[in-house]
Amino acid sequence: MSYVTNTSYGTWNNHIDQYASGLEHSVTEAFGSEGADGFDFDGIVSAYRNAINDALPASVALAGDEFIGPAYTDDQDFDGYLLNEHGELDIKGIVDDIDLWEIVARYELWSADRVAQELGYKTPTANATARKKMSAWGVKAAVHKTNPDSGRVQAYYLSGEVRAAHEARPGQGVGGGKKAQA
Repeated sequence: MSYVTNTSYGTWNNHIDQYASGLEHSVTEAFGSEGADGFDFDGIVSAYRNAINDALPASVALAGDEFIGPAYTDDQDFDGYLLNEHGELDIKGIVDDIDLWEIVARYELWSADRVAQELGYKTPTANATARKKMSAWGVKAAVHKTNPDSGRVQAYYLSGEVRAAHEARPGQGVGGGKKAQA
């Protein structure tokens, strides 16, 4: 087994956002004054971190708020990856190519009422129908929260999982009827 000596390639602050202390801070700032209410913030951060690590070469990773990778040129296999004007891995360019808002769109929290609206249910029992459909499709609630209007605890579903399950439902062509992957 060969070992590779790793070194720091810099921090999130050095490469991506000089005003943020890390990835989580940048995501928080992206939401602005409205905040991340109505979204699975931890899910967004995790998915964004995974997307970044998937986009980087296999030997480079965002660990915490620091990018680490091979220390020696012989161990740096960056063929096919974006490089800067110095021939070094362009971490900022790679991260900038990831669409944070596409990730955010998959982690919006939808109540049964919102699911019913998205699925086009309009009957007086639309919410119950939506909850039953989520169960039938294998979509589990991401979180249970107290509704500020009714004071009752409600299930909230991830929008991306609802959309994926709806697209994969039986009778929808290729992939129809298979368990959805968000």
